[in-house]
Amino acid sequence: MHRRHLLAAPLALATPALAQDAFPSRPLTLVVPFTAGSATDIAGRIVAQAMGEQLGHPVAVENRAGAGGSVGTGAVARSRPDGYTMILMVTSTVAVNRALYRSLPFDPWRDFAPVGIQCFAQNALMVPAASPFRSLAELVAHGRDASRPQLRYFSPGSGSSQHLSSVLLVQATGIRADHVPYRGPPEGITALVSNEIEFGFSTTPPILGLWREGRLRSLGVSGPQPDAAMPDVPTLASLGLGDFQEMDPFYGVAVPKDTPAPALARLRAAFAAAMAQPAVQARITQTGFRNATPMDGPTMDRFLERQVAIWAPLVRASGATVD
Repeated sequence: MHRRHLLAAPLALATPALAQDAFPSRPLTLVVPFTAGSATDIAGRIVAQAMGEQLGHPVAVENRAGAGGSVGTGAVARSRPDGYTMILMVTSTVAVNRALYRSLPFDPWRDFAPVGIQCFAQNALMVPAASPFRSLAELVAHGRDASRPQLRYFSPGSGSSQHLSSVLLVQATGIRADHVPYRGPPEGITALVSNEIEFGFSTTPPILGLWREGRLRSLGVSGPQPDAAMPDVPTLASLGLGDFQEMDPFYGVAVPKDTPAPALARLRAAFAAAMAQPAVQARITQTGFRNATPMDGPTMDRFLERQVAIWAPLVRASGATVD
């Protein structure tokens, strides 16, 4: 009896220790580095809810906007790498800001480990409903004609994917156009609806309702295929602008690079299971995004490296820099 008791004691002590080490054992946080209501915020809330259901603990969304997403991203880079604090990574924070900012106290690509790529949001070339331009060809013809007033395009800020999409359009077509940056997407879209500016790019989720109501017109979308939410709008690649085939902003989840391997594996498994749910996929497409195909770790690394190669040259061509 006595011997059996001694053998059982270590086993009894081991059980609570294993339970303590189980990940996760408490709520998690997903930092969204942009304001509430933005396309990034919409994507973040979808993935937070879906991952929370898979992990068995809620994932709270914390909006920490500022400096083109660098405030929130930097905060997560400096956070404890235990898997409980995640960042919603997007094109601007991973691929653009490395080239846009002269100095960052962190590397938005190398200081994180990707959990998964969630979705893409196509950039739509938009004009006001009252615009005389009913096609890309008409916009380009006006923009190339030196006898006509120079065009103006909006963006939610220098270095944004929307700004850089317009930079690419100007480069590819040779049109004459001035950049008019606004404080954020709502202000720029409002100016476009009010016919104060001639054109601009927007990710589709924020403008989908305005487009459906006929208050804005789309002349084309980025990406390899038409936007499922705007199926009658042609792709810019099909109109002869092949570079736009890879210009869809992406959204995904990452954690600090030193997150323990077991926690990272658990998060990746929960993310993959969440994104495979038909209800989650439907919610992504209904809000104007496109579901991403599943990627393993090495594939995600190659994908992010390719994104840097696509966007960094456009940042340099735009001349935009931030100290």
